[in-house]
Order: sequence, then C-alpha cells, then structure tokens
Amino acid sequence: MGNNKDLFDYWFNKVEIFNIELVKSAEHLPTQQLRHECTNYDQLRFSQEVQALEAEEKDKVIVIIKYQCTARVLQVRAGYFREKASYLKEKSNQYKTEKEEINQQRSKLLKLIKELQEKLFGNGKVIKELETRIALVEAENEALRADADKANAYTELLKEFGELEKKYADLQKHREKLAKKNQSLGGRVAHTMRFQEQRDLARATVKEQSKQIATLEKENVKLKAENEKLRQQVEKLKQKSIK
Repeated sequence: MGNNKDLFDYWFNKVEIFNIELVKSAEHLPTQQLRHECTNYDQLRFSQEVQALEAEEKDKVIVIIKYQCTARVLQVRAGYFREKASYLKEKSNQYKTEKEEINQQRSKLLKLIKELQEKLFGNGKVIKELETRIALVEAENEALRADADKANAYTELLKEFGELEKKYADLQKHREKLAKKNQSLGGRVAHTMRFQEQRDLARATVKEQSKQIATLEKENVKLKAENEKLRQQVEKLKQKSIK
C-alpha cells in the first residue's frame, strides 16, 4: 500500500460515520464509545483485507484505522458543536439586540406613558382648579343676586311706605278741615312734618340703594363673562385630555 501517508489517506477514505444523533449528543461521551458505536471501526479492523495482512503490517494498519475512525468522529462531533455554538452565539446576539430594542421601546413607551399621565393628570388639576373658580364665581354671583334682590325688596318697601305716607297725608288734610281746635291742628301738622322727614330719608336711602343695585348689576355682568371664559377653558382642556 505504499508509504504511511498513502495508508493514512487510504483508510481515511474508508471511514464511515453513522449514529449521528449519538455523535451530536450534548452528554460527554468517551472516545472509545464514539469510535465503536458511531464509526465502522470494528468492521474495518476485522475485515478480510486487514486480517489477510502479516502480523506486523496488520497491527500498524489497525492503529491507523483506530486513529482515523477516532479523528473522523471527533472531527464531526467538534464541527457540529462549533456550528451549534456559532448558531447559539448568533441567536444570543440577536436576542441581546432584540432585548436592547425592546428596552429602548419600553423606555420610550414608559416615557410616553409618563408624559401622557402628566398631561392627563396635569390637565385634570387645571380643570379642577377652573371648575372650582367657576363654582366660586357662581357663588359670588348668587351672593350679588341676593344683595340685589334684598335691595329691590327694600326699594319696594320704601315705595309702599311712600304710598302709605301719601295716603296718610291726604287723610290728614281731610282731618284738618274737620279740626275745630288750633292746638289739635298744630299737633297733626307736627306729626305730618315728622312723617315727611322720614319720607325724605327713605327717598335718599332708595337713591343710595339704586346706586348699589347698578354697581351689583355691573359686577354680575363681569362675573358672568369670566364664568363663560372659564367654562370655555375647561372644555378645551377636556378635549385635549380625550385626544
């Protein structure tokens, strides 16, 4: 068979690998087990071709066969695990990249959620503040209305009081005509004078109340305008919160 290189090449080409699942097993396997169970080592060693050789040559060939079978099966096993390691490394890098992308997206999402929460709850606080101001304006408005109603009631009272005063004055005139004594007449006139003084005071009070009512009405109009403006702001903020 020529020199040793030729022998190595010859028997290298004779080696066959089988039982691949065992070769690829993740469990550590002894070299002897791989050689006997995953190559045709025993078939080659006991083949007629080998057994026909002289003892010295046969021993040398068996050693070469043993080496080639062992080398081939270990080469296949090592190649498989290198490919597997390369694949797993690639997948690991892929998962790492995907994880980083997910973390970035998560960070962006959390930031967006935080911004939305701040916007939502921030607007909510502004809305609450504006609604409170609206309630305050409405309360102040109602207070002004109550003051105006009270002033109107007092004005109505003074009006009725004036009508009574006029009626009483007419009655006094009638009584004066019927009076027979100057003393009695003088007492009635004095009473009428006091009533006129009260009437003049009431009229002055009515005039002052009228001024107050005018002021209250102006303030009421101003508060209504402010109230409407606040309501519009609340509606805009609610629309922004919905979007």
